[in-house]
Amino acid sequence: MKTKYLALILGFVMLISANTGLAADQQPAKKKYVIGVSLVSKDNQWWGTAGKFITQAAEAKGVELVLLWAAGNQEKQVKDIEDLIQRKVDGIIMGPVQQAGSTVAVDSVAEAKIPIVTFGRRSNSKKADAEVFYNEAQFGINQIQAIAKDFPNGANIVYLFGPVGAGYAIQQYEDGFLVELKKFPKLKLLDTYKHENDTTALGMKNAEDALIRFSDINVFAGCNDDMVFGAVRAIEAAGKGGKIKVYGSTGMPIGLQAIYDGKMVFTNLKSTAAVTNKALDLMLKILNGEKVQKVNLIDPVVITKNNLLTLKDPGFSGTIDNPGTWSPAKK
Repeated sequence: MKTKYLALILGFVMLISANTGLAADQQPAKKKYVIGVSLVSKDNQWWGTAGKFITQAAEAKGVELVLLWAAGNQEKQVKDIEDLIQRKVDGIIMGPVQQAGSTVAVDSVAEAKIPIVTFGRRSNSKKADAEVFYNEAQFGINQIQAIAKDFPNGANIVYLFGPVGAGYAIQQYEDGFLVELKKFPKLKLLDTYKHENDTTALGMKNAEDALIRFSDINVFAGCNDDMVFGAVRAIEAAGKGGKIKVYGSTGMPIGLQAIYDGKMVFTNLKSTAAVTNKALDLMLKILNGEKVQKVNLIDPVVITKNNLLTLKDPGFSGTIDNPGTWSPAKK
């Protein structure tokens, strides 16, 4: 009798174990998040690369992206954000077109109870769950320190500023460049040209004007490599190649190649891979209920001809886990 009861108990235990194992095997997979992304412009090299890297990172982490481009237009970005809210995405990652103009968009996401992470440029809104951006003031500080080192007896500088309204440009110039400039009385700022967009064409146009107005320019500096490469072209067209030094920022391919070719002397690396991957990681932590730091700063890395071919970054080659070096274009 006891043997009969024991067999029944064992059978019951085995049945429960089997069902428990089946239930475990059939647990639903972790939710695949749908994240909306609003970026500044495909036509800007840095943001175009940001779109590529955030897409790659999302694929590697099993995230579905809805990627929208604002074409450098703040009003379009506001409408794009409204569209993402209507789609009821799980979270929104945003590269603001303008520091002040982006406030409406960020606030509307927060009001819709959707997590939002801003990156690349700052927003005046205080409602983002997390912000990832570069220590933009340090870009300007690095430029002035490099100029002062290259011109110990002083230099006349023309600065190319833009885009007007972009937070990164404001911080590089006002919080970094101008503040550091005061420490070096032998350096003189002749003029600052302000641009609606950070393009080579606009940079060239204003550099041409500066070369006509000022006969004693030693340096062109600016907020990004695209724009200051316009100064490179203007200098060459004026027959002053090699006589005026150009200092860029953001470490884009156009600037790296110009340094390799001896047409620029300096840029700051703004690693697109580092900032986009950090933004996506923060969003996933927020969606998983983890606490994150609200303000996340990344420092730029100075690039000159001395480290141009040895510095490693995923934006040059390789992957985030195994970054590679930059290779110049073959002539």
